[in-house]
Formats: sequence, C-alpha cells, structure tokens
Amino acid sequence: MFVVQVFYIPTSSMVPTLAIDDRMVVEKLSYRTGEPARGDVVVFRGSEQQQQQPIDRPLQDRLTRAVGQFVGVVPLDASDLVKRVIGLPGDEVSIVDGVLHLDGVPHAESYVEPSTIPDFGPVVVPEGTLFFLGDNRRNSADSRGSLGFVARDRVVGRALAIVWPRENVGTLTGLRPVPIVAG
Repeated sequence: MFVVQVFYIPTSSMVPTLAIDDRMVVEKLSYRTGEPARGDVVVFRGSEQQQQQPIDRPLQDRLTRAVGQFVGVVPLDASDLVKRVIGLPGDEVSIVDGVLHLDGVPHAESYVEPSTIPDFGPVVVPEGTLFFLGDNRRNSADSRGSLGFVARDRVVGRALAIVWPRENVGTLTGLRPVPIVAG
C-alpha cells in the first residue's frame, strides 16, 4: 500500500476516462519527490470532515476494509476522490463557452465528456493548492464547487492504468491538455 494501490471507481465523474466499477492502479512514489502535472489523473483525500472515521468500528472491520480497498474490491473511502489536475499554483482557470482556459489561453481536452459545460471563473489557484476537474464536467463534484482548491499535501498518488474490467484495461499516463492552435 506504500508504493501502489488499486482503487475502485464508484461514480461517473471521470467518464469517459474511467467508468463506474473500473479498478485502477495508483502509484504513490512520484509525488514524494516531484509535483503533479497538469492533466494527471490523481487520487486525493477530501476534506478533514470527510476523513473522520468512527473510532468505534472494530479493528477487524477496519483491517478487512483496508485490504479490500488495496486489492480494489471495496470502494474508496468517502474521503478519497479521483479527478484530473487542471490548475497548478498561480494558474488562472476559467471555462468560457464550454472551453477550458488557462491563463487566458484556450485548451482542447479530448478526454472531456462532450456536452455543454457552464461558464466558470476566472479563479487563480493559490500557492500550495491544486485545481481539480472531473472529465464528466456535467456530473462531477470538483474544484468549481464544494471541493474548492485542494491542498497539495492531500494528493495520494497518480493513476497509472485501468486493470479491470478486461475490456477497459489500458494506461492513463500521458493525458495532457493540448493548447488549441489558431489556424
């Protein structure tokens, strides 16, 4: 659990990249020495309130749940979330006419569920935080709303690949927003 972990996807907030019931492998080492990059799909811990767990839960129940989560057969804790890094510290983030803008520059996002996305921002990402969006922008609780900016130290790790079900197996690396080139 210190190097890699399998996570179960319980919601549609990352469709089409991740489907409900997908299992993905997350590596936990690269962000100990490096920083998340724009476009990375990551797992992070939610708010302090979401992280509180009942202490009256028996140790055996807690251990069973932890093992189940490790192998990806038990859903994430309610406090663990999967989103895409969009804004880094100092970035100005906005959505205009359904198109993501970073520092005023429009970016194409091939991984975004095609739909009309409401305008948002602009906001500037504070130091020590990140701005996250789900790929299914119409159905994602993310930094545009209740999550707000997320402290960098809440990042658990980077998603590497989908490992189950078999028809969805594939890598998740290398997905980055690409600036729209004016022609």
